[in-house]
Amino acid sequence: MKKIVLFCMMIALTGVFGTINAQERSGLSDKALSAQYKHEIDVLNSEIKTIKVKLKADSTNADLQADLTSKQAQVKNLKSKKDVIDKAIKSKDASEKAAKKAEKAQEKAEKAEKAQEKAEKQAANAQKIKESEK
Repeated sequence: MKKIVLFCMMIALTGVFGTINAQERSGLSDKALSAQYKHEIDVLNSEIKTIKVKLKADSTNADLQADLTSKQAQVKNLKSKKDVIDKAIKSKDASEKAAKKAEKAQEKAEKAEKAQEKAEKQAANAQKIKESEK
């Protein structure tokens, strides 16, 4: 009996923390939000396993079956959200990498341009010296 009460309390507290975390999500970075979703998915998966064990003992319990269906839908929803966040992270990382690459290419082009200007000045000076020697 104590195990059932503790289990019910755990589920209730998990729900409370989930609500609190949902309110705090707006300030999280994408990576932190992805980690949060992963944690929530793991918690729900463990709850699903527990419900399935209980259903083996009492397969006619409609409340457990409804709870199982609800938890499975929540997991599916969270996985979908996590996938979106993970894709956004990958896209952002690729964008930052491309921007750095473009910046390096720009710097290289500027150095080449300065080197060309310097070479042209040296060539012009050499031409002047050559003309003055004649």
